[in-house]
Amino acid sequence: MAARDQLIEATADLMRRHGVAGTAVSDILEHSGVARRSIYLNFPGGKSELMAAATRSSGGMITALLTEIVAEADPIMAFADMWSAALSTTDFEGGCPVVAAALGRLSAPEAAAAAADVFDEWRDLIERRLRDDGIAPEATASLATTIVAAIEGAVVLSEASQTTTPLIQVATHLNELVAVHRAHPGGAGDR
Repeated sequence: MAARDQLIEATADLMRRHGVAGTAVSDILEHSGVARRSIYLNFPGGKSELMAAATRSSGGMITALLTEIVAEADPIMAFADMWSAALSTTDFEGGCPVVAAALGRLSAPEAAAAAADVFDEWRDLIERRLRDDGIAPEATASLATTIVAAIEGAVVLSEASQTTTPLIQVATHLNELVAVHRAHPGGAGDR
C-alpha cells in the first residue's frame, strides 16, 4: 500500500476512535508506519488536508455500502445493522469518522466541509429510495435528513452507552415514520 493510502487509512481509523482533536500527527505516523516527511510530500497542507482526505475516503467507503443498503428490503434497519456491526467489532471505540470530521470544524475546517458533502450524498441516496417507494416528493428531502441525522445520532449514543440498543430503537421508529408517509402518499398530514 502506498504511503498516501496508509496515511489516509490510519487517519480515518484514529478519527473514528479519538475524534479530530484527539488525533495527533505523531499518532498518525505511529499507526501508519510511514516517515514524517510522507505527510508533507503527500499532503502539503499538513494535518488539515490529511483529515479532509481521510474524511472523503472513509465517507466514500460508507457511501458505497449505503448504496447497497438502500436496495435492501429494510434499508433503515440495514443501515443501523451496519453501524451496530462496526461498533461491536471495535468494542464501541470505532464510531463514524464522518461525524468526527463534522465535529472537528475548529481544528480541521476542510474535513468538516468534506463531511457535509458526504452527508449530502447519503441524504441523496436515501431520498431517491424514498421517492422510489412512492413517498410524496415534498416529504422525501426532510425525511432523508431525519434518517441520516437519527442514525448518526444513534451511533453516537450507542458508542457512549456501549450498546447497540439506540440504533435498534431509532431504526424501528424511523421505519414507523416512513410507513406513515407510505400510507399517505400525499403527505402524512393529509388524512
